Amino acid sequence: MTLTKEQVSGLAKTPRCPRCDLNKTIGNALCRSCRAKLPENMRLALERIPSKDAWTVSRAVRAAARYFDVHFQSVRNFGGGRPR
Repeated sequence: MTLTKEQVSGLAKTPRCPRCDLNKTIGNALCRSCRAKLPENMRLALERIPSKDAWTVSRAVRAAARYFDVHFQSVRNFGGGRPR
């Protein structure tokens, strides 16, 4: 799955984060809250996306989706903060 340039510009223009539906800054792929949950090395590729290559943005979006799925799944596997 690679995004086309039109899809990247559409993602940059949407006012809501595709992950959590919070308001986001135009030009970024994710909202500030979701970007803050990512490791620092993953954040830069998801900011100011209209100026970046479509392949780079699609790769960063896929990596972020995998990170959220794996990271939060491991948190849930270990109890996820629920009292025992």
